[in-house]
Amino acid sequence: MADDVLRRTFTALDDTQNDPTKTFEEAEMVLPHYLKGTQDLIDQRISLMRRLAGDLTDGRRPQDHALAMVNLLIKLFDGWTWQQVCEFGTQSIPFKDGLAIGEGMVPFNRLMLALLEKATGSPADAAHAASMLETVQAVVKLWLCTGDTGVATQAGQLIQDLLKVDSPAQGAGDAPTGGGQGLVWRRVFGDKDVYSIFFESCSLSSKVEGMIKNAKTLAQARLMEVLPRLAAINWQAVANGHHRDIEAKYEIVQGGGLMDFAALKMVDYKEDVLMHRCLIDFFSDLMQTTASLDTHTMAPHDSLGLQYLITHGLHARTSAIYLQLPGSNPDPIDSMFLYGPAANYLATYASTYPGHFLAGQMPKQVNDRLMHTLELSPGRWAHSDSPKNDLHLAASLPRKALLPEGSWSSSPVSLLPSKATNPDALHTLATIFHGPERKTLVFPPPAEGHTDPDAAEEGAAARAIYYHYLANNPRFWQDITTHADTVALKDLALSAIRCITSVITAEWPTITTTTADIPLPTTIATPESGHLAILSPPALEYTLPYLLRPPPTFANLVGGRGDPESSAYRIASAKFDALRALNSRLMGQAERQPGQGYEEILATIGKRLAEGPMSREGQVGGNVGVLEL
Repeated sequence: MADDVLRRTFTALDDTQNDPTKTFEEAEMVLPHYLKGTQDLIDQRISLMRRLAGDLTDGRRPQDHALAMVNLLIKLFDGWTWQQVCEFGTQSIPFKDGLAIGEGMVPFNRLMLALLEKATGSPADAAHAASMLETVQAVVKLWLCTGDTGVATQAGQLIQDLLKVDSPAQGAGDAPTGGGQGLVWRRVFGDKDVYSIFFESCSLSSKVEGMIKNAKTLAQARLMEVLPRLAAINWQAVANGHHRDIEAKYEIVQGGGLMDFAALKMVDYKEDVLMHRCLIDFFSDLMQTTASLDTHTMAPHDSLGLQYLITHGLHARTSAIYLQLPGSNPDPIDSMFLYGPAANYLATYASTYPGHFLAGQMPKQVNDRLMHTLELSPGRWAHSDSPKNDLHLAASLPRKALLPEGSWSSSPVSLLPSKATNPDALHTLATIFHGPERKTLVFPPPAEGHTDPDAAEEGAAARAIYYHYLANNPRFWQDITTHADTVALKDLALSAIRCITSVITAEWPTITTTTADIPLPTTIATPESGHLAILSPPALEYTLPYLLRPPPTFANLVGGRGDPESSAYRIASAKFDALRALNSRLMGQAERQPGQGYEEILATIGKRLAEGPMSREGQVGGNVGVLEL
């Protein structure tokens, strides 16, 4: 069969009139796996590849035939190294011409980029690719200026991968690197012909043939997407100036470079609200990707990215959009579009730099804003659009910032309802109650400043918030189990079950010394772990009976196994997982404290687990009941 496909492929190449797409698509599936192993097969593979490359470049075929030919050629190049590509014929491969911008050039763009990706395999290969000046120029221009999103993404990733593999030895303020020679960095930032492309393609004031304003803003968005990743690899190259004449032309201050251009000069944020959104997302990405870049100063909980944003007033400007402080007078139309990205920016800041967040005035300002936005009527919580941006921010704050100052009503968490509620509110409660996620071991370890407040303090604060919420809302678990059994409202039921699971698996501290300065309510029991909290009043009355009860199902109702059955199974599976999590925690508890009655509970849980997620003991009446809304 493979021999026949190979024969028909060569026949299709000889026939320049008929469409070869179907033949080439079949060849794409068969020949890359067939033409390898023996030298004869390898020679046939190379012969076919040279024939395909020749037909693509001689211009005899219609453009619509090129796509199938390129796809086949890319597949045949799979597994090749950069050295093999060069031996195939670097001089004969028209990289520059194949990277030209145009509607009919997309297949050729993809082929050239696929070949250049072979140079990302080692620093030596990347250094060799860096010697191809016109090719590097063409890749950068293609990335910023092409109208095809797929090609732009591929070109941007290629530039990032080449720079990453060619990164020189680690320097001050830079992330660990791959030990390259830095030749790609010198080509991209040190060569004026390449460096100028960033400014010419992205500046609204410069005139580039064929680029209208929409194309310019698209190029700006592409630069802002990749630049934070490059900053994480080599901050100095991105932030410092390289060619004063180019930077001065675009009003960049002495010493400033591409980072100043992108963050301060490139976007007309006052007139273009959509690009302002992109700019705020760029700030968020920059702050997150550079979190490990130490400033090497005495300032705690800092990084080069955060320091840059604060120094240039970008941090305060972006925060003010969300906080809407008195006297700021934000434009109502702009606020409508920018509120969400600004809230996400603050969420990134608070979760990535919790120590820095807690050290200033921001906690009080954010809490004041949350107290305003989360004060909704029960009807609005249950039936109106959820304040998702505010809830996301609340869930991202250090738990210490959410602790009440005085009365419980001073905490934003007190405004989150459990009865007339929605899935977003319950997911937020679940995240807050659970405490910090269990950290995995990473190497090298993060900078010391980025671990404050530590996990023990966060866990202790999460525990205190849970018990304060429960003491002031004793119906919480009754409401949660009611929602969890409402199969007709799948998202609400799943979010309620997540509340149960989050408390069972809560990362609360096992050492009580960290809780000395965090007061707990005295009106209810306050066990030290989440699984014991589930087995204590008022949770015990509702959670354990709910978890042990067979799940409701729609299987016996008229209509068969439609979407309701799917919803019922997803809910039953989530409930089953919660019970398994409780079983796992209680097994450890029973080993540590034998003879305390945990063995009896485990025996009962084991019987329910043996039945599987969809126990068939449920009654049809229960199924009908969940539909009565």
